[in-house]
Amino acid sequence: MKAEYNPDRWFRREIQIEMKNLQEKLSKYVNCDSSDIVILENASNGINTILKSIKFHSNETILYYNIAYGMVKLTLQYISSEILTPEQCVEIILDHQTIQNTDLLLKTTEDTLDKIKNVKLIVFDHISSVPSILFDVETMIKFFREKGILTLVDGAHAIGAIPIDLKKLDPDFYITNAHKWLYTHRSASLLYVKKDFQNLIHPIITSFGYLQPFQDEFFWLGTKDYSAYLTISDALDFRQTIANENQIYSYMHQLANQAGNLLAQMWNSSILTLDEKYISTMNNIQLPLTIDTLDKKDNLYKKLVNDYNIFLPMYEFDKKFYCRISAQIYMELNDYEKVGNIVLDIIFNRDPPPNTAQKKNISTILFISLILYVMQLY
Repeated sequence: MKAEYNPDRWFRREIQIEMKNLQEKLSKYVNCDSSDIVILENASNGINTILKSIKFHSNETILYYNIAYGMVKLTLQYISSEILTPEQCVEIILDHQTIQNTDLLLKTTEDTLDKIKNVKLIVFDHISSVPSILFDVETMIKFFREKGILTLVDGAHAIGAIPIDLKKLDPDFYITNAHKWLYTHRSASLLYVKKDFQNLIHPIITSFGYLQPFQDEFFWLGTKDYSAYLTISDALDFRQTIANENQIYSYMHQLANQAGNLLAQMWNSSILTLDEKYISTMNNIQLPLTIDTLDKKDNLYKKLVNDYNIFLPMYEFDKKFYCRISAQIYMELNDYEKVGNIVLDIIFNRDPPPNTAQKKNISTILFISLILYVMQLY
């Protein structure tokens, strides 16, 4: 409304003040200097920004893990084919043991480092997507810094789900989406760049900020709607009306644990992550053993989405089929029990037909509302 009331004043003066205030407020939440962060659309933008800004020599390599998010892998594939060579992007394979044992993970990484020289950068998750694992990034960052390797941390799922202390973690680059667990409007994310490297990093879009200081270069990337960015401030205020941050983190973490154990018991299966410290606000449960092929997994997934309006991410890892659950502040344990029973109903063909009467009633209400709205226009 501010923008439309006076677009010139908004874009030429007011938005700069609003964004400056937001950066100050957000930097306190993640504990870093406000001059070290910029706001972008999403993690994809941030990952691309870093990987396409850093200059690599012909003998330098990038490391990443096999559980990296699909966008990250594809961006690295682009980098390896268009900018570097395939040999300069090296994947490290992790399994169900190495993902939940930091010492074992670093030992596996060390084995790769012994074979590959001149590693300049490694990309890794704070909380991976599938399987969902909370990694000990503080230990990992220290390990790689001692070896002179730059760290790009994909924290897309982190902010709002776990406490983030960027001064303590001290990554070189860090990206996190505010529209996942911080409850902002889509799309908004935070990109942190350590002061030492801010002169090397440039936005994907070149605009009027080019050759200006770090934050100025990222501020004006063309005319756009800043509304989603500014909802970060309101989201931070909203959380304070619910509980303090530690209470929010604790509730979601405990619910993720409880729900995972509940579903594993209902399905006579098991959870992937045995040590609770590697669980954040999401958990991985092996699907009932009857789901033993990709086709069966896909059929279950489609039926949940199409007939029950339930989105349950499913994936294969270490030759087993898992699902990932998320524990949000608006969820309770009985929500997961309902989903667990529906999965069993589908598998054993005892699911009731969709409630078409209810769907018709909703459609009728929407149609009548539309008619009334049109009548008001005339």
